[in-house]
Amino acid sequence: MITLEFFAGLKDYFPAVMSLEEIPNDIGSLRRYLRGQKPLASALLEQCRFAVDDTFIDEDYRPHHGDIVLVIPPSSGG
Repeated sequence: MITLEFFAGLKDYFPAVMSLEEIPNDIGSLRRYLRGQKPLASALLEQCRFAVDDTFIDEDYRPHHGDIVLVIPPSSGG
């Protein structure tokens, strides 16, 4: 199982925290899964970065059991 934490505008589409029992092969697969779950969030998800242990990760990162994956949309300062 992995835990996902969503921030900012993503909370309009997903709960702040959600768990996935089935661990995706990599972050690219996770992104595709999330787009499939909430197609209206697709454009925003394409711009998101993902992090584990406060470190940004690449699309080919393979999540591990117990990971907390942060899904972070771009910020718009102000």
